[in-house]
Amino acid sequence: TCLHKHTSQIINYEKRPLAGKTIGSGRMEKGVDQTIGHRQKRKGLSWRDRGSRALGLLKMVELNHQWHTLWAF
Repeated sequence: TCLHKHTSQIINYEKRPLAGKTIGSGRMEKGVDQTIGHRQKRKGLSWRDRGSRALGLLKMVELNHQWHTLWAF
C-alpha cells in the first residue's frame, strides 16, 4: 500500500524530539500562504468559504500537474 511504500517519510512523533528535531506546521503554513494565501489576501478582496476551498483545490490540481486529468471528461 501507499503507507508501506512511504514508511520512511512518516514522522515518528515520539522519536523526533529525542533526536533534537522540532515538530511544527510552519513549513506547511508558509507553503499554503505562498501558493494560495497571497492570492486571497489582496487588498479589497473577500472570499466565501466555498470559493476559498475551490481555489485551493484548483491550485492543488495545478501544482500536482493534474490539470489535464481534471478537464478530460
